[in-house]
Amino acid sequence: MGKPTKQVIFVAPEGFNEMLPSQQANTVAVWLAANPNATITPTGIAEGGLPPYLRRDTGKRADINRLLASRIKVAEFIPQARKLGGGYTDLVAALVGGYSRSSAGYGKGVIELVA
Repeated sequence: MGKPTKQVIFVAPEGFNEMLPSQQANTVAVWLAANPNATITPTGIAEGGLPPYLRRDTGKRADINRLLASRIKVAEFIPQARKLGGGYTDLVAALVGGYSRSSAGYGKGVIELVA
C-alpha cells in the first residue's frame, strides 16, 4: 500500500492582499502551474451561495461565484468563468475576500485552493 498523498493548500505570500491584481493573478497562476489538479474548496460560502462582497445576486459575477461555491477543479473553473467574462480575477477575489480593498470582508477569503 502506498503512502497517502499530502494535500497542498495555496498559501498567499506575505503582502499578497496589497499586490496589484495582475500580480495576485500571476502568483496564483504560478502555483496552479505547479499544482494542476487543484480544486476550489469553499470555506466562507455554502454550495449555491454567494460571498458577502457581491452586491447583487444576479449577473455574470454571481454566476461565476456560484461556480466557486461548487467545489470545482480550477482547470474546469477557469474556462467556464471565461465564457461568462471572468477568470483569474474572480478566483483572486474569492481568495482575498473581494474585488477591491474596499469590499466588505476584504482580507478574508471565501475559498481555498487544494491540490
